[in-house]
Amino acid sequence: MAQSIERLVLRGTKGIAQDEVFYINYGQAVTIGRLPSCDISYQNFKHYPKDDTKEYTLNISREHVRIVFYNSQSVQIKDLSSNGTFVNGQSIRKIFISDIAEKSFEIKLGPTETFVL
Repeated sequence: MAQSIERLVLRGTKGIAQDEVFYINYGQAVTIGRLPSCDISYQNFKHYPKDDTKEYTLNISREHVRIVFYNSQSVQIKDLSSNGTFVNGQSIRKIFISDIAEKSFEIKLGPTETFVL
């Protein structure tokens, strides 16, 4: 029987997201992107450039990806961007993961930003 979990941990491992940690609770949907209205906004990241330097963030869309924690074992990841979202190296538009409690997944936003779920 698969293990059930009530909270996911999303860790930034590369890029501006490095060292950031977020929690996604059971039943929650989060949007990641540059907009301040995103649940996980790049503008709040400690490595986000505070000046007008945009070269680091051009590959992250205003709303880049949505992660929905459907139940204790399933997650949906949906690309909302024009620069691509990759899960374990595969380009996705939308993916449903049913074994989230059993292994980790690498989520890459554009060419540089990487998280592990």
